[in-house]
Amino acid sequence: MSISPDTPSKFAYPHNNGGRDLRIDFLRGFIMLVVITVHMEYFSLFSMFVWERLGLVSSAEGFVGLSGIVLGIVYKKRLLREGYKCIALKLWKRSFQLYRVNLFVILSIALLGAIPFIDVHVVTHWAPVADQKDSYLLYPPPSASWIEVVKQALLLKIGPHQFQVIGLYVGLIAVAPLVLYCVHRKKTLLLLAASWSAFGINQLLHLRITGARFEFAFPSLTWQLIFINTMVVGYHHEKVLGYIAKGKNRVLFIGAGLVCLAFLFLAMNNPNRIFWPWPPLSFIDATDFGAMYFAWFQKSDLGLGRIMNNIALFIVFYYALSHYWLPINKALGWLLIPLGQASLYVFILHVYFVLLVSNTSLPEYDNFFINTAIHATTILLIWAMVKRQVLFKVIPR
Repeated sequence: MSISPDTPSKFAYPHNNGGRDLRIDFLRGFIMLVVITVHMEYFSLFSMFVWERLGLVSSAEGFVGLSGIVLGIVYKKRLLREGYKCIALKLWKRSFQLYRVNLFVILSIALLGAIPFIDVHVVTHWAPVADQKDSYLLYPPPSASWIEVVKQALLLKIGPHQFQVIGLYVGLIAVAPLVLYCVHRKKTLLLLAASWSAFGINQLLHLRITGARFEFAFPSLTWQLIFINTMVVGYHHEKVLGYIAKGKNRVLFIGAGLVCLAFLFLAMNNPNRIFWPWPPLSFIDATDFGAMYFAWFQKSDLGLGRIMNNIALFIVFYYALSHYWLPINKALGWLLIPLGQASLYVFILHVYFVLLVSNTSLPEYDNFFINTAIHATTILLIWAMVKRQVLFKVIPR
């Protein structure tokens, strides 16, 4: 007997799984795993595959995009149940909570830096991984007064680079009520036109409208594109995500897979050999690759090639999770789903784990196996803290 394309396989994601889409939680957990790995800049089994080696993408796009989808899904339900005024107040309260979290992280690092035997260099400086000697101070100099430190902290003008995307997230959640209003009032096309227009204008003007430190890595007028568009996807998740997951639409999955393979090929030609022990492919000249990357794959400017790569990866992952959920979930769900469901908690904790490990002698060994153990242990310790709900009443999730 033949099986129609819409007949779910025995491995498929169960549609009676309750209110949460665990596929999204799974993907958010994977992003958290990548965040921990890339912010602990050590050569290990983990880092080999996350520094733009499997595609020209980063964890930041995944974090912002998946957060937008989740907000669209969750707050559509609340909007229909509680009304617009109520959900707007809740979102602004959440934005202010994230702002307070930013202040705590920024000022706690400054206070720890005042303790003589604690070295905070790894979180108070930014340096290209390829050249750690060329570093930039992200905090006021030691001679600055505490009044100046607090003043700059209040404006989010300082802070660890490992946490800067949360500063962007403060502003994005603050405008989320407007996004929901437009979508709920059937003004989605106008909203998307405004979003893409702001994105296009900022490709030319490179404005940093808040003046905060995160604007250098994540300019708001540029990165709002991911958040607003994915919020729209989340609001219409039954149609959009349902369409991606349908078996009869496997041609979309195949097409996205081919696009991912093309971007994988490009990534393998990257002459930058950070955390990759083998020589890159040489089908593309290093100079040509650099020019192509600058034009289409810049992270801060969200090059269109990078956007396409992220969309294709999401389609492939979401389709695969939809049709092969049981074995994938059995293998990795125990780890990734808890991390994804407590992603803000994980993001906060990982900054202090980065600082903690940097103050041991372990990084000095510069050993592949020790570094792999550092990454694995950190991930498992944070996972255990999530499972045990350590400080859940204090640290937001």
